[in-house]
Amino acid sequence: MSRRVQIVQRPRIAVWLVGLFIVEEQTGMQQQILDERFSDMASRCGTGRARRWYWSQSVKTIAGLVARGFRTAPWLIVITALSGALLLQFITGNLQRVIMEFISLLNHHVMPYYDSKHAASHLFWMYYAVLVGSLLASLIIGSLVAMVAKRREMIATMTLSFVSLIMTVTIFWESVAMHYSVDPGLFPKIFADQLSASFLIVIGGIFVRETRSAAAQSLSDA
Repeated sequence: MSRRVQIVQRPRIAVWLVGLFIVEEQTGMQQQILDERFSDMASRCGTGRARRWYWSQSVKTIAGLVARGFRTAPWLIVITALSGALLLQFITGNLQRVIMEFISLLNHHVMPYYDSKHAASHLFWMYYAVLVGSLLASLIIGSLVAMVAKRREMIATMTLSFVSLIMTVTIFWESVAMHYSVDPGLFPKIFADQLSASFLIVIGGIFVRETRSAAAQSLSDA
């Protein structure tokens, strides 16, 4: 009677994450080495320990791929990330100005009897209009940066998300230090909003990367 061989599945999310950062065939070999060692460890030490090992090695592999990306194309990543961050700041600032001008126009020509209730309502809608617009802009700019940084989409968009977060925090506390009309108590809300924007930047990079991978796979299968 033949013995059935159990095939142990690798952690799919870990495999997917490593695949997002692979730049070329040489770095793709690292994932094959991980797979071979995982199968060997699973047969010797059990599935649970092998999965934990695979996750830890995947994190180390991603860190190595990111470092390799910066070594091989530092200017491409830095320039695309900085350009994206400046473009995002420009769009967000002008979006806020346009919405404020629109509300001012609405107050003077449509609502002559303007009171505190209308003011609170307009401030509420202005905040969420700017927030939604900023999030959409983050997604679009993240996608554009990923398209420019071909084969290094994730490294560029992660750098952009980090730079954008640092710029937002720096501008906020600089405004507080300069005694502008900025409430320091708003920092948690602004920080949370920027974290959401940074997340969408990375999502844009993932979308572009997955689209390119699917297109390349279709060409190879044709």
